[in-house]
Amino acid sequence: MWRIPKDTPQTATSNGHQELTELTSDTPLDTIFQHWNEDGAVVIKSLLTPEQVTQMQTELEPVLDAVQRGSIIAHEELQAFHGRKTKRAGDLINHSATFREKFVENDFLHSLLKTVFTEGGHAGNYWLAAASTLNAAGPQPAQVLHRDVQQSPPYVLLGPDATEAVVNFIIALTDFTEENGATRVIPGSNKWSYDQRGSPDQTIPALLKAGDCLFFSGKVVHGMGENRTETERKCVQMSTLASFLTPTEAHPFTVKVETAAKMSRRAQRYLGFRSQYPRETSGLWLKDYAELGLHLGFDDGESVKEDQQEILKAHMEAYMRDNGH
Repeated sequence: MWRIPKDTPQTATSNGHQELTELTSDTPLDTIFQHWNEDGAVVIKSLLTPEQVTQMQTELEPVLDAVQRGSIIAHEELQAFHGRKTKRAGDLINHSATFREKFVENDFLHSLLKTVFTEGGHAGNYWLAAASTLNAAGPQPAQVLHRDVQQSPPYVLLGPDATEAVVNFIIALTDFTEENGATRVIPGSNKWSYDQRGSPDQTIPALLKAGDCLFFSGKVVHGMGENRTETERKCVQMSTLASFLTPTEAHPFTVKVETAAKMSRRAQRYLGFRSQYPRETSGLWLKDYAELGLHLGFDDGESVKEDQQEILKAHMEAYMRDNGH
């Protein structure tokens, strides 16, 4: 049974850190992951410029205007989890060039994802789980604490020592403060047994300036904080999971093929418009046991061969690193 027991005595404690480490896209990856592995989350400063924040908000206005606050499903727990005053608008890739260029095509973010999903024995491919706004108006109570890994039941059975199933980026489009519902994290809870749920008094706020990014593990206990103001806390989230797992959103059915065709091969694979090649497999998400990009007209035979060679090379490099070569 994959469900997490609810009657286990709650004895786990945080690691005592009172704030998350702040880093930049210029920080060496080893340093980033040293802090990330310790706390389960880090803050990446100034991932977007003020101009890019403004541009993204402008691009997303039509999408947000068409979305109601709260869950469309009349289910008490879902309503509370989604936030009754929160706008969760997807379809960011079709509507925001800034999101496509600064996140889906971002070399730094992909270097983080490549590290998470290709090293330490992981299978080697990843794709987008979900991308949406999380615009939380106030006043609004805090979200229940949770782990994103719970979306992938097999990983619940594997426990905290397993490789990552999912990681998440939250990019602030307004400042995140303790008063307006900054995401709250229990530092070090990424190392707890999953039957340890934590409590609000163990959390600390991820304080962000507009343009900053919270990068966190799917194993860490977190949740949206209480918005005690009359203002709206705005952000977008981009979660990513191993590509042998089912994503939250069905991007190949919602992103326009014409939009995907203009993007890089890496971005096309990230969005599910190309086949996936976990290590030591013959491929997933295929058409006639061949690369999906051929079927969609993105490739010819020669370019597919080049692409496959690059993937095999990356897998071999990861294997060598994992085995100390």
